[in-house]
Amino acid sequence: MKKQLLMIVMLALVALQIQAQDDEGKKREKTNYGTHNHFDIDLGMNNFLQNGDFPDDNNAPYAVKPFGSWYVALKSVNDTHVTGALHLLWGPEVSWYNFKFNNEAIRLTKNNNQLEFNEAADNIDAQKSKLTVAYLNFSAVPMLKFGDQGQRHRHRHCWVDWDDFGRKEGFRIGVGGYGGYKIASYTKSVVVEDGDKKKDRDKDSFYLNNFRYGVRLQAGFRGVDIFANYDLNELFVEGKGPQLNAFSFGIVL
Repeated sequence: MKKQLLMIVMLALVALQIQAQDDEGKKREKTNYGTHNHFDIDLGMNNFLQNGDFPDDNNAPYAVKPFGSWYVALKSVNDTHVTGALHLLWGPEVSWYNFKFNNEAIRLTKNNNQLEFNEAADNIDAQKSKLTVAYLNFSAVPMLKFGDQGQRHRHRHCWVDWDDFGRKEGFRIGVGGYGGYKIASYTKSVVVEDGDKKKDRDKDSFYLNNFRYGVRLQAGFRGVDIFANYDLNELFVEGKGPQLNAFSFGIVL
């Protein structure tokens, strides 16, 4: 009798556990149709184009090194399910362009309301020269997410949740836009004198445009996303510096 009673209690507990898991699953599935927030990092490279060409094609003094010119963005992303496979990724971010010049001796100076790219003296052992620009941005990217439509999961990247790499969500792609305001800019140079490295940082506007806006492409599969940004406006104020349109591409972490 005791064994039968114990068996009944155990079966009842199992039934309650199954029911609780089922209710939790339905609740999770229902809430997945709203808006979810997560944190992303864009990590990649940046460069710029001048009339559709890379500056180094014409040996321009502001040509940059592809490797070493890093783009970084810290993003608070809201994923809103609109309808069907359509989602909207939107939210604020802080981003940094890092343009590392091919010529380590290049220095940026403002002269007669013009930005000039000049070389340091020949007797200086130049090691590094770069321009960094930081922006506060807002982006909105409509995205189509393909996969099992019966149960949607917000996509997470593999560094956050390994389990999502094997879940229902498959390929996704979206194209949208962004706008931003410049919050900081500076140049950094490194030289070697008498065997010692000396670093110099010069904070200035350098006739950079205060605003930026452009288009963004983002695509992914399960736990991996890639991105590409292209600024439609020029990096520098018209007539003050070279006509350059910045772009970046890389991976979303």
